[in-house]
Amino acid sequence: MGNGLEPVLLGPEEVVEDHPCTDTSLYTVDRGLLAYMLQDVRGLARRAAVGAVDAVEYEPIIWHVHGLKRRLVPCDLGRLVDSQDLEVVGFFGSRRLESERELGPGDDPIDSLDVRLTQEFHRYPGIASYSTIEMVDGFWANLVLHSLPSDAEDWRGSEVHRGAVRMSPILYRDVRIHNGRLPGGVDSRNEISIYRTKYWDYGPVTDAEPTWTAIREW
Repeated sequence: MGNGLEPVLLGPEEVVEDHPCTDTSLYTVDRGLLAYMLQDVRGLARRAAVGAVDAVEYEPIIWHVHGLKRRLVPCDLGRLVDSQDLEVVGFFGSRRLESERELGPGDDPIDSLDVRLTQEFHRYPGIASYSTIEMVDGFWANLVLHSLPSDAEDWRGSEVHRGAVRMSPILYRDVRIHNGRLPGGVDSRNEISIYRTKYWDYGPVTDAEPTWTAIREW
């Protein structure tokens, strides 16, 4: 078992019974949602390339589908259409029930944290785009497209990002982050290829035990 310091190494088909986030069926669901968000990026990039839409770098594009918010931040439009491979980060988590959260009624800082993150993107030129989608259960999934694996490490050094990480045990029961690659970039018909998934299981909010962590190489 992991102790919050040394991640458990999982095989491609391995499921840890006490940690539902390791259910491999979630992998298929997550890939589908990443593909869904990628289509939004592809549509924007192609329309911007022919002048059909006036996209401005670092300016969030916000719209709603069935009352649920979506946000797409194009950070490097040229990078989105240069046919070069892109690195991928996908964030998914299981939200805590309202009764579990250490927040007042109606308080939910996820959206405001997301806004603050996007405001910092100009400091991290490796990021090509950032997408978020609101789900019916009140949680948000994220898709980041960036140039190099090292970009993610630089971004994790952001103070706002560190603040979001500190909030995660309060907001989520568990989190999974997929690392992958998009061959040929946005300007292609290729699918995202996920090569690694990292898991964090926070347990009860009041649990004094360290976070359980794991890594799976696909």
